[in-house]
Amino acid sequence: MVYALARDSKYGSAAQVAHATRALAHDWGVASHVQVLEHRDDPRLEEADIVTNLGAVRPIDAALLDRLSPRVAVALMWETWEFRAQDLDLDLCRRRGIPVLGTDEGHADLRIFGYLPQVAIRLLHELGIEVFRSTVAVVGSGPFADETCRGLAAAGAVPTPISPLLLREAPSRVTLASADAILFVEHHERRVLVGDGGVLAADELHEINPAAVVAHICGGVNERDLDRVGLRHAPAAFAPPGFMSVSTAYVGPRPVIDLHAAGLRVGQALAQARGLGLSGLEAERWALANCSYAQGFDDRHHPPPCGRRNE
Repeated sequence: MVYALARDSKYGSAAQVAHATRALAHDWGVASHVQVLEHRDDPRLEEADIVTNLGAVRPIDAALLDRLSPRVAVALMWETWEFRAQDLDLDLCRRRGIPVLGTDEGHADLRIFGYLPQVAIRLLHELGIEVFRSTVAVVGSGPFADETCRGLAAAGAVPTPISPLLLREAPSRVTLASADAILFVEHHERRVLVGDGGVLAADELHEINPAAVVAHICGGVNERDLDRVGLRHAPAAFAPPGFMSVSTAYVGPRPVIDLHAAGLRVGQALAQARGLGLSGLEAERWALANCSYAQGFDDRHHPPPCGRRNE
Protein backbone atom coordinates (compact mmCIF):
# COMPACT_ATOMS: atom_id res chain seq x y z
CA MET A 1 0.00 0.00 0.00
CA VAL A 2 1.17 3.51 -0.85
CA TYR A 3 0.16 6.37 1.40
CA ALA A 4 0.40 9.66 -0.50
CA LEU A 5 0.60 12.57 1.93
CA ALA A 6 -0.89 15.78 0.52
CA ARG A 7 -0.81 19.34 1.79
CA ASP A 8 -1.50 22.86 0.59
CA SER A 9 1.29 24.34 -1.54
CA LYS A 10 1.90 26.69 -4.45
CA TYR A 11 0.81 23.84 -6.73
CA GLY A 12 -2.69 23.62 -5.23
CA SER A 13 -4.63 22.77 -2.12
CA ALA A 14 -4.34 19.40 -0.39
CA ALA A 15 -7.89 18.63 -1.53
CA GLN A 16 -7.02 19.39 -5.17
CA VAL A 17 -3.89 17.25 -5.00
CA ALA A 18 -5.84 14.42 -3.37
CA HIS A 19 -8.51 14.55 -6.07
CA ALA A 20 -5.95 14.56 -8.91
CA THR A 21 -3.98 11.71 -7.35
CA ARG A 22 -7.06 9.55 -6.87
CA ALA A 23 -8.11 10.21 -10.46
CA LEU A 24 -4.69 9.19 -11.81
CA ALA A 25 -4.61 6.09 -9.61
CA HIS A 26 -8.02 5.10 -10.99
CA ASP A 27 -6.95 5.70 -14.60
CA TRP A 28 -3.78 3.65 -14.11
CA GLY A 29 -5.59 0.78 -12.40
CA VAL A 30 -3.87 1.12 -9.03
CA ALA A 31 -6.62 2.83 -7.04
CA SER A 32 -6.77 -0.04 -4.57
CA HIS A 33 -3.07 0.38 -3.83
CA VAL A 34 -2.98 4.15 -3.20
CA GLN A 35 -4.55 6.02 -0.31
CA VAL A 36 -4.23 9.80 -0.07
CA LEU A 37 -3.70 11.25 3.39
CA GLU A 38 -4.47 14.94 3.86
CA HIS A 39 -3.07 15.33 7.38
CA ARG A 40 0.29 14.52 9.01
CA ASP A 41 -1.49 13.20 12.08
CA ASP A 42 -3.31 10.46 10.14
CA PRO A 43 -2.89 7.23 12.16
CA ARG A 44 -2.22 5.23 8.99
CA LEU A 45 1.26 6.77 8.84
CA GLU A 46 2.31 4.26 11.48
CA GLU A 47 1.93 1.49 8.90
CA ALA A 48 4.64 2.93 6.61
CA ASP A 49 7.82 0.93 6.11
CA ILE A 50 9.47 3.59 3.91
CA VAL A 51 9.28 7.36 4.19
CA THR A 52 10.57 9.67 1.46
CA ASN A 53 11.65 13.29 1.74
CA LEU A 54 9.33 14.62 -0.95
CA GLY A 55 7.87 18.09 -0.49
CA ALA A 56 4.52 17.16 1.06
CA VAL A 57 6.23 14.86 3.57
CA ARG A 58 8.90 17.29 4.77
CA PRO A 59 10.01 18.09 7.36
CA ILE A 60 10.86 14.67 8.73
CA ASP A 61 11.12 15.98 12.27
CA ALA A 62 10.37 14.67 15.74
CA ALA A 63 6.64 15.36 15.32
CA LEU A 64 6.49 13.13 12.23
CA LEU A 65 8.94 10.50 13.46
CA ASP A 66 6.85 10.09 16.63
CA ARG A 67 3.91 9.04 14.43
CA LEU A 68 5.91 6.47 12.47
CA SER A 69 6.69 2.88 13.26
CA PRO A 70 10.10 2.26 14.87
CA ARG A 71 10.83 -0.11 11.96
CA VAL A 72 10.62 2.67 9.35
CA ALA A 73 13.43 3.60 6.95
CA VAL A 74 14.04 6.94 5.21
CA ALA A 75 14.87 7.12 1.49
CA LEU A 76 16.11 10.51 0.27
CA MET A 77 15.31 11.49 -3.30
CA TRP A 78 18.58 13.38 -3.71
CA GLU A 79 22.30 13.00 -3.06
CA THR A 80 23.48 13.10 0.52
CA TRP A 81 25.61 16.25 0.08
CA GLU A 82 22.34 18.11 -0.57
CA PHE A 83 21.21 17.44 3.02
CA ARG A 84 19.25 20.26 4.67
CA ALA A 85 18.82 20.09 8.43
CA GLN A 86 15.47 21.88 8.26
CA ASP A 87 14.06 19.04 6.15
CA LEU A 88 15.31 16.05 8.13
CA ASP A 89 16.32 15.51 11.75
CA LEU A 90 19.17 13.19 10.84
CA ASP A 91 20.61 13.12 14.35
CA LEU A 92 17.29 11.94 15.79
CA CYS A 93 17.01 9.25 13.12
CA ARG A 94 20.44 7.96 14.03
CA ARG A 95 19.71 8.01 17.74
CA ARG A 96 16.56 5.97 17.13
CA GLY A 97 18.28 3.51 14.80
CA ILE A 98 16.29 4.64 11.76
CA PRO A 99 18.40 4.05 8.62
CA VAL A 100 18.71 6.93 6.13
CA LEU A 101 20.35 6.85 2.70
CA GLY A 102 20.40 9.06 -0.37
CA THR A 103 20.14 8.28 -4.08
CA ASP A 104 23.10 8.38 -6.47
CA GLU A 105 21.90 10.78 -9.16
CA GLY A 106 25.04 10.12 -11.19
CA HIS A 107 24.23 6.40 -11.56
CA ALA A 108 24.51 5.25 -15.17
CA ASP A 109 20.79 4.42 -15.23
CA LEU A 110 19.86 7.95 -14.14
CA ARG A 111 22.42 10.64 -15.07
CA ILE A 112 20.17 13.26 -13.48
CA PHE A 113 22.82 15.99 -13.56
CA GLY A 114 22.94 15.60 -17.33
CA TYR A 115 19.55 17.33 -17.51
CA LEU A 116 20.88 20.52 -15.87
CA PRO A 117 22.32 21.96 -19.10
CA GLN A 118 18.93 21.44 -20.73
CA VAL A 119 17.30 23.39 -17.90
CA ALA A 120 19.87 26.15 -18.35
CA ILE A 121 19.34 26.23 -22.11
CA ARG A 122 15.59 26.59 -21.70
CA LEU A 123 16.02 29.48 -19.26
CA LEU A 124 18.52 31.17 -21.56
CA HIS A 125 16.19 30.83 -24.54
CA GLU A 126 13.41 32.42 -22.51
CA LEU A 127 15.74 35.38 -21.93
CA GLY A 128 16.49 35.73 -25.65
CA ILE A 129 19.95 34.16 -25.50
CA GLU A 130 20.68 31.90 -28.48
CA VAL A 131 23.11 29.69 -26.47
CA PHE A 132 25.03 28.73 -29.60
CA ARG A 133 28.06 31.08 -29.76
CA SER A 134 26.84 32.89 -26.63
CA THR A 135 29.16 33.63 -23.73
CA VAL A 136 27.79 32.44 -20.40
CA ALA A 137 29.29 33.10 -16.98
CA VAL A 138 28.45 30.04 -14.87
CA VAL A 139 28.47 30.82 -11.16
CA GLY A 140 28.63 27.59 -9.21
CA SER A 141 30.68 24.66 -7.95
CA GLY A 142 30.62 20.90 -7.76
CA PRO A 143 28.71 18.57 -10.10
CA PHE A 144 25.97 21.11 -10.87
CA ALA A 145 28.43 23.60 -12.34
CA ASP A 146 30.64 20.95 -13.95
CA GLU A 147 27.77 19.24 -15.79
CA THR A 148 26.22 22.55 -16.80
CA CYS A 149 29.46 23.85 -18.31
CA ARG A 150 30.00 20.62 -20.24
CA GLY A 151 26.47 20.64 -21.59
CA LEU A 152 26.55 24.30 -22.60
CA ALA A 153 29.87 23.79 -24.39
CA ALA A 154 28.40 20.81 -26.25
CA ALA A 155 25.53 23.08 -27.37
CA GLY A 156 28.01 25.54 -28.84
CA ALA A 157 28.05 28.10 -26.04
CA VAL A 158 31.19 29.51 -24.45
CA PRO A 159 30.75 28.88 -20.72
CA THR A 160 33.22 30.23 -18.17
CA PRO A 161 32.96 28.99 -14.57
CA ILE A 162 33.16 31.42 -11.66
CA SER A 163 33.64 30.29 -8.07
CA PRO A 164 30.69 31.79 -6.17
CA LEU A 165 32.75 33.26 -3.35
CA LEU A 166 35.12 34.97 -5.81
CA LEU A 167 32.50 37.11 -7.54
CA ARG A 168 34.17 40.32 -6.39
CA GLU A 169 37.63 39.35 -7.63
CA ALA A 170 39.10 40.97 -10.74
CA PRO A 171 39.11 37.84 -12.96
CA SER A 172 35.44 37.22 -12.14
CA ARG A 173 34.56 40.81 -12.96
CA VAL A 174 36.23 40.45 -16.36
CA THR A 175 34.21 37.31 -17.06
CA LEU A 176 30.96 38.94 -15.89
CA ALA A 177 31.61 42.05 -17.97
CA SER A 178 31.95 40.09 -21.22
CA ALA A 179 29.08 37.65 -20.65
CA ASP A 180 25.85 37.62 -22.64
CA ALA A 181 24.23 35.84 -19.70
CA ILE A 182 25.02 34.99 -16.09
CA LEU A 183 23.85 31.57 -14.92
CA PHE A 184 23.68 30.60 -11.24
CA VAL A 185 23.98 26.88 -10.43
CA GLU A 186 25.43 26.98 -6.89
CA HIS A 187 23.94 24.27 -4.67
CA HIS A 188 26.61 24.01 -1.95
CA GLU A 189 27.15 27.51 -0.58
CA ARG A 190 24.16 28.76 1.41
CA ARG A 191 25.12 32.42 1.85
CA VAL A 192 23.80 35.28 -0.30
CA LEU A 193 25.86 35.67 -3.46
CA VAL A 194 24.14 38.63 -5.11
CA GLY A 195 21.98 41.09 -3.20
CA ASP A 196 22.00 43.07 0.01
CA GLY A 197 24.66 41.65 2.33
CA GLY A 198 25.89 39.29 -0.38
CA VAL A 199 29.28 38.63 -1.91
CA LEU A 200 28.36 41.10 -4.65
CA ALA A 201 25.65 43.78 -4.52
CA ALA A 202 23.11 43.89 -7.33
CA ASP A 203 24.18 47.48 -8.05
CA GLU A 204 27.74 46.28 -8.57
CA LEU A 205 26.62 43.53 -10.90
CA HIS A 206 24.62 46.04 -12.92
CA GLU A 207 27.62 48.37 -13.06
CA ILE A 208 29.85 45.55 -14.28
CA ASN A 209 27.45 44.46 -17.03
CA PRO A 210 24.16 46.38 -17.38
CA ALA A 211 23.20 44.43 -20.52
CA ALA A 212 23.53 40.94 -19.03
CA VAL A 213 20.57 38.71 -18.24
CA VAL A 214 20.49 36.37 -15.25
CA ALA A 215 19.32 32.74 -15.36
CA HIS A 216 18.84 31.09 -11.98
CA ILE A 217 18.72 27.39 -11.20
CA CYS A 218 20.03 27.63 -7.65
CA GLY A 219 22.16 29.84 -5.43
CA GLY A 220 21.73 32.79 -3.10
CA VAL A 221 20.50 35.56 -5.41
CA ASN A 222 17.85 38.13 -4.47
CA GLU A 223 15.67 38.64 -7.54
CA ARG A 224 14.03 41.73 -6.01
CA ASP A 225 17.43 43.43 -5.98
CA LEU A 226 17.90 42.47 -9.64
CA ASP A 227 14.50 43.98 -10.42
CA ARG A 228 15.44 47.16 -8.58
CA VAL A 229 18.56 47.70 -10.70
CA GLY A 230 16.90 46.62 -13.94
CA LEU A 231 18.59 43.29 -14.66
CA ARG A 232 16.27 40.89 -16.51
CA HIS A 233 16.10 37.37 -15.15
CA ALA A 234 14.37 33.99 -15.39
CA PRO A 235 12.48 32.53 -13.69
CA ALA A 236 10.44 35.37 -12.20
CA ALA A 237 10.97 34.22 -8.60
CA PHE A 238 14.09 32.58 -7.15
CA ALA A 239 14.24 29.85 -4.54
CA PRO A 240 16.32 30.47 -1.39
CA PRO A 241 19.84 29.02 -1.07
CA GLY A 242 19.80 25.23 -0.86
CA PHE A 243 16.71 24.92 -3.06
CA MET A 244 16.23 24.93 -6.84
CA SER A 245 14.21 27.65 -8.54
CA VAL A 246 13.50 25.21 -11.36
CA SER A 247 14.17 21.49 -11.12
CA THR A 248 15.00 19.05 -13.89
CA ALA A 249 11.22 18.66 -14.33
CA TYR A 250 11.41 22.01 -16.13
CA VAL A 251 12.41 20.14 -19.28
CA GLY A 252 10.13 17.13 -18.87
CA PRO A 253 8.97 14.41 -16.48
CA ARG A 254 11.57 11.71 -17.12
CA PRO A 255 14.36 12.89 -14.76
CA VAL A 256 11.91 13.21 -11.86
CA ILE A 257 10.29 9.84 -12.53
CA ASP A 258 13.67 8.15 -12.87
CA LEU A 259 15.01 9.73 -9.68
CA HIS A 260 11.95 8.91 -7.62
CA ALA A 261 11.87 5.34 -8.90
CA ALA A 262 15.53 4.89 -7.96
CA GLY A 263 14.86 6.46 -4.56
CA LEU A 264 12.10 3.95 -3.96
CA ARG A 265 14.54 1.15 -4.83
CA VAL A 266 16.83 2.54 -2.13
CA GLY A 267 13.87 2.50 0.27
CA GLN A 268 13.08 -1.07 -0.75
CA ALA A 269 16.63 -2.16 0.08
CA LEU A 270 16.45 -0.44 3.47
CA ALA A 271 13.09 -2.07 4.18
CA GLN A 272 14.56 -5.46 3.30
CA ALA A 273 17.42 -4.80 5.71
CA ARG A 274 14.90 -3.93 8.40
CA GLY A 275 13.12 -7.18 7.64
CA LEU A 276 16.37 -9.00 8.41
CA GLY A 277 16.37 -7.43 11.86
CA LEU A 278 18.96 -4.78 11.04
CA SER A 279 18.67 -1.17 12.12
CA GLY A 280 20.64 2.04 11.84
CA LEU A 281 24.15 1.74 10.46
CA GLU A 282 23.97 -2.01 9.79
CA ALA A 283 20.81 -1.59 7.71
CA GLU A 284 22.48 1.20 5.75
CA ARG A 285 25.55 -0.92 5.10
CA TRP A 286 23.39 -3.81 3.90
CA ALA A 287 21.43 -1.55 1.53
CA LEU A 288 24.61 0.06 0.18
CA ALA A 289 26.00 -3.39 -0.58
CA ASN A 290 22.82 -4.60 -2.25
CA CYS A 291 21.43 -1.57 -4.09
CA SER A 292 23.62 0.27 -6.59
CA TYR A 293 21.39 3.36 -6.44
CA ALA A 294 21.99 3.85 -2.71
CA GLN A 295 24.36 6.57 -1.53
CA GLY A 296 25.82 6.99 1.95
CA PHE A 297 26.90 9.97 4.01
CA ASP A 298 30.60 10.80 4.11
CA ASP A 299 30.60 11.21 7.88
CA ARG A 300 29.10 7.75 8.37
CA HIS A 301 30.27 5.52 5.52
CA HIS A 302 34.02 5.73 4.80
CA PRO A 303 34.31 5.73 1.88
CA PRO A 304 30.71 5.58 0.58
CA PRO A 305 30.32 2.18 -1.15
CA CYS A 306 28.13 3.83 -3.80
CA GLY A 307 27.65 7.29 -5.22
CA ARG A 308 29.96 10.28 -5.31
CA ARG A 309 31.74 11.79 -2.38
CA ASN A 310 30.98 15.30 -1.15
CA GLU A 311 32.66 17.98 -3.21
